[in-house]
Formats: sequence, C-alpha cells, structure tokens
Amino acid sequence: MKQLESPTDWLEARKIKTRGREDQRPANIFQGGWQVETAEVQGVQVVKLSAWLKGTDSAPQSYAVVEADFGDGASDSENGSAVLSADANAAYSWTKATLEKLPFNMEWQQSSESRWNFYFNLPVESVCMGLGERLSGFNLRGRVHTLFNYSDDVHVPTLDPLYKSIPFLIIRHQSQYHGIFLDSPARQRWSLDVDLDETAGIELLSRRGWTMYMFSNTSLPDLLASYTALTGRSKLPPTWALGHHQSRWSYPDEKTVLEVAQEFRARKIPCDAIVLDIDYMDEYRVFTLSPDRFANFKDMVSRLQDNKFRVVAIVDPGVKKDAKYFVYRDGKKHDYFCKKADGKTFYGKVWPGQSVFPDFLREDVRLWWAALHGFFIENNISGIWNDMNEPCLLGQGCPLPLDAIELPKEHHQLFMQHDGEGDVGHFEVRNLYGFQMSRSTYEGLRALRPDERPFVLTRAGYAGVQRYAAVWLGDNMSWWEHLALSVPMLLNVGLSGVPFCGVDVGGFGDDCTPELLARWYAVGMFYPFFRNHCSKVGAEQEPWAFSQRVEDSVRHFIETRYQLLPYIRNLFWEHARTGAPIMRPMIWDYPEDHFAAEIDDQFLFGRDILVTPILKRGQRERSVYLPEGIWHPYEGGAPLLGGQLHKVAFELDEVPAFVRDGAIIPFVDTIQSTDDYELTPITFKVWGDQAIGLYLDDDGISFEYEEEGYNEWLLRFEDGEFRSDLVNFGYIAPERDYFYEHNGKKQRVVLQRG
Repeated sequence: MKQLESPTDWLEARKIKTRGREDQRPANIFQGGWQVETAEVQGVQVVKLSAWLKGTDSAPQSYAVVEADFGDGASDSENGSAVLSADANAAYSWTKATLEKLPFNMEWQQSSESRWNFYFNLPVESVCMGLGERLSGFNLRGRVHTLFNYSDDVHVPTLDPLYKSIPFLIIRHQSQYHGIFLDSPARQRWSLDVDLDETAGIELLSRRGWTMYMFSNTSLPDLLASYTALTGRSKLPPTWALGHHQSRWSYPDEKTVLEVAQEFRARKIPCDAIVLDIDYMDEYRVFTLSPDRFANFKDMVSRLQDNKFRVVAIVDPGVKKDAKYFVYRDGKKHDYFCKKADGKTFYGKVWPGQSVFPDFLREDVRLWWAALHGFFIENNISGIWNDMNEPCLLGQGCPLPLDAIELPKEHHQLFMQHDGEGDVGHFEVRNLYGFQMSRSTYEGLRALRPDERPFVLTRAGYAGVQRYAAVWLGDNMSWWEHLALSVPMLLNVGLSGVPFCGVDVGGFGDDCTPELLARWYAVGMFYPFFRNHCSKVGAEQEPWAFSQRVEDSVRHFIETRYQLLPYIRNLFWEHARTGAPIMRPMIWDYPEDHFAAEIDDQFLFGRDILVTPILKRGQRERSVYLPEGIWHPYEGGAPLLGGQLHKVAFELDEVPAFVRDGAIIPFVDTIQSTDDYELTPITFKVWGDQAIGLYLDDDGISFEYEEEGYNEWLLRFEDGEFRSDLVNFGYIAPERDYFYEHNGKKQRVVLQRG
C-alpha cells in the first residue's frame, strides 16, 4: 500500500476500509518473526503473543511489564503456535507454545507498513470494561475508543482520546472474565461491536513490533491480580496524600495561599495539602520561583507546615527557550531535548512561550530531570504534580487525526525520541511521555528523600503508571453530567490497574453551583485521590464559597473522609497485595448478581461500604439497589434487606452510603490534619451480631512496611465479644486509645501485641 506522506493524504485515506467483514479486510503483508508463549501468572493462564518485523530480533521492549521471564528467544513466522502450559508451578516463567487457535478467536495481520489490525469475537451478551480513562459509561461496548494521549479541555463525547492510554480490555462473558492487553505505546483504536455483529477490532499504527497478553476464564479479582502482577502495583502512599487537597489555577501569591490555609483551620475544615499551580513560577519557568509574588517562598512553606499543611507543586515538561535560564542552558549543553527528524531542536508553545521538551525515554535525561527536583527538596515541597505531559501544546488540536489509518513518516511527526532500539518517531511512543516523566519524578524524589514515600500526581500515563504516580482525570467541567460520569470513569481506571485516582471535586471548568459542590463532595470523599480544583477564570469553589448550609455539608463530608483513613489505608494495603482497586464495581464482590452488573451509578468502596450518590440536580431521593445480605445506612437507621431496590432519600449533608452487615470498620476520631493521625483514638465499629475485619498500622511515611515494619490484626466479633488476633507485629507505634462500638455502645479494647 502506498505510504501516505501528508495531512491531505490522511484525509483521502479515510476511504480505505480497515474494519468489517473478513472479505473487506486489507491484504496481510506481514514478514517477520512471531512466537506464542504461555505462563501461569497469579494462578491465571496467560497467553503471550509477540510479533516483530523482518530485520529485527524480537518484539520491542516493554515499559509496562515488570519482572517477567520472557522465555528463551525468538522463532520465525512459520513457527508460531501451541498448548497452554499445564505446569501450575511455572508461576512467572514463559514457556513456548503452539496454539491451534488463539483466545477470543484472535486474528492479526500487518495491513500496511505502519498499520496492524487485530480481529476478535465479542459475544452479544458480553460486557467490556477497562481501557483506562474513557469518557463513557461503565460498559465500553458499542463504541470506538482511541488510545492516543491528548489534552481534551472540554470532555464531550464527540472528542474521544483523553490523557491516559491503558490498552487493557476486560471482557465479562457468562460470569467469567477475560483480558486483552496490547502492550504498545503507539496509537490504538479499539472498535467494540460498533456494527452490532459481535465482532471487535484493534487498529495499531506502528512501524515496530508489539506484544499482546491474553487472560482467559477467571474471576475479576483474579484477573486484576494477574494483570497487576505483570504491570506492577502501587506502593503504599504517604498517609497525608490520602487527605483533602485544595487547589486552584492559580492562587496568585503567597498572601493568598496563606489566607486559604488559615480559612481551613479557622473554619475547622480538615485539609492536608495546598496545591500550587503554574503561577508560583518565574514566568512559568519550571524549577524557579516568582521573585515578586512568592518572594518569601520557603518561609511560606514553613508557615504552612507549622499549620500542618503540605505543599504540592506543579511541574510541566516544557522548558522555556531562554539562553539565560539554567535548565534550558544545561539541557541544550547535554543534548537532552527532543529534536525533529531533520536534527533541529523541536520548539512548541506552552505556558512559558516557545519551549523545548526533555526526551524522557532516555535514562540519562530522566536522571538529569530527577536531580533537578533537589530544588523542591530544598524548599520543603512535599509532592509533585506533573501536568501538560501528554505532551500538550497550546493552540494545537490532536496532532494525529482521529481517523488516520496510517502513521505519518517521522518528518510529519512532532519530534523524534530515542530509546534502547534507536531513534523513533514521537507518535510511536507518545503514550509513554507522561509515564516516563512521572517515573523520573518518582525516582528523583525517592533518591533525594529515601526515607519518605514520594507523592506524584500525573495527568498523562500508560499501563503501569500506577508504579510511579496517582492520577486525576484532567480538566473536567462543573457539570452534573461530569459528576455522574466520574463514577464509571474511575471504576474503569481502577480496573485498568490504577487504584490512586480521582477527578476534580466541583469540576475544573465553568462555575460550580452550591448544590453541585455539596453533592460532589458527597461522592468525592470516596475518591481514592481527593482534591478540589478549579480554573482561575471561574467562580470560587472552596468549601466556604457558598452558603453556611453548603459549608457545613462539605465540612461533614471531609470530616467523614478523615474518619475513614484507617479503612482507606487498609484498602491500599489490599491493592499492594492483590491488585484490587479502591473503588470497585458491584460485580467485584457480587459476580453472580446480574442486576448489579448493569449498574454504574453506585460503587463499592472496598468490600464493606456501598456508595449510592445523588448525581442529578434537584434530586433528593434515588433508587438504590442493594446486593444480597443486610445493609445498614451509613449514618444510622433501620437496616435494609439486599437483593432488591429501595427508594432512599439523602439530604444535602447526608453521607450517601451503606455498610455491609458483618463488617468491622476502623474509624479515627475527627482530625484536621493527618499529622494528628498517629495519636488519635481509633474505634472499631461493628455492624451486625457476627462480624470480621482487618486493621493494619504502619508509620504512614517510610518504606519500613516492605521489611515487615507494620502491624496487622484480624478483628472478630461474635457472641457479644470483640477479639483482635495478631497477624504481624513489626512497628512500634505511638500509644493511642482503641475502642469498639456495637449497637451504639462503646467500650475500650486492648489490641493483642507481639
């Protein structure tokens, strides 16, 4: 097929059919090597299919998969295929195989020099989930999903690609779960039964090879355990990062920042982090401070710390073109910035004006960028927010047309990058840019402060980004529709292996209303990452921005979040051990409940709490579906029987949630900052006459937990007696009081010690 050379040719290329019935498919021009391997990963059988082009030795390197044994070499294109390994003990060792038929009846081909096509079956009743950040309901079926990191600042359904691309699709079919992970950072389009013919396809625009992992016939928790064993799991976050973050684009000066912090403490609204957007910098130069608006920056941070606040600072990848600017000068000297195909430095417009972009694929560049974060350590900054790292260029639309079916030549791409295989066009690896920037940031903070868990927040990412950063879903709007969409979107992000996720509470763009802010906090308090953030061109939306009634409601929700900190810490432990998300679809714990499988406006927050938020303007009550068992209203009232619908009212200040009968949940007394967490009493609330739970404790900041430096108790309540059985004791914690509460009666308890 003729190589398309210009944007005009791309428009003409729309006429070329790349999907549809078998007789409509383009010819297969593949010449190269491929092989099939199998392994049992966390008890799940996984088929690994790799393909590479003629003249190369193997599939391209993986950035997402960690600690894998990739077998014993390559095979040629005639050799491909086999039987699943029966050795259940081959846990993570790939074995060559020959399969007569790939899972999902998967077929693949190279359709042109720069395009691969994959075709597979999608039974009519199956449900599709995952694929990272999708502006969609929970079931992704019936739509094309474009995975090409892009800054969409409006978030309407007609604009498909968003900031994060995680090419891991989960298919639910007849109560069994299957997964497809196409490990390539090039642009992908997943067409999921768009033509209603029970077929699906993937279009990959790449001139390099790829690796696909196929997981079959397992449960949803086991599938996530297997997938996250391949791509990694999040470390435990610092406890302060689980608190409430307050942000705005932008607080203009240190006086405003200190006033905002003082308002939180004066109004007794819990908060742990004040976030600085781009205006703290000197003309938007990264790793600098404004000498006018933040002249006493270090003193400001010190005063915030004295008031028990951490500071999180934004860092963008664009480095201002300025010969007098030390970051630009040093990067140019060492040739660290991306270049165009003709060898000239690439310049793009972002907040500082004309800027250059580090090539984060290169290890030496990542090390250089990591070391620059010593600037933030010296200024006592606690966390870093990586933004604009798709990368985003101001005034430019998506750099590759959504319906392009060919990858342009390198001189038509933004710039070149360099990895272990040599120079490569940016579009081949675009989805890695934010991932590798976050990796550099995380590794820099880890090296500079080895005794503290880094907190990194990123807008862009790829599969495996959970190893380095939390994520939020970018510039949403203060719309009820975006409040409602936050639930299924975050559920799919969690099922894509990324547990520490959230959206801007109150919405980023447009003006938030009093009712919307209160209702958003009511669900946002259950987001794993919990931040209020809005644009500087909109109305204020701090918790006190509206009436006293709204402020009181928001305060109550934030206080409730802080009371749940021991439970939330438990959930991150569970993720680290099993890959489980924090926010979960109801089918996670109720896989046979077909009614629950259709619901995406409720979610489980861990095993024991079911969140049923109000998501529509003017709504006071809603239909709630409770799965089997007995469920207790979160803030008291008669228990309700599960397995049926209930009409339930939630006032503006009422937590819209239920607790599972048989749960024991640890609560910490109300605090204003996590600095007070370690010394504050904890109460184990018991729901039901027979209950079980876990309680884990560690120092909340170091990595000692990886060396058994934590405590764990199995909690039981039966026959009117509360008991704690010690599972692990390796952390000498400060003394605090413990209680248990059952049916409104509270008693002091002593936890079993080692």
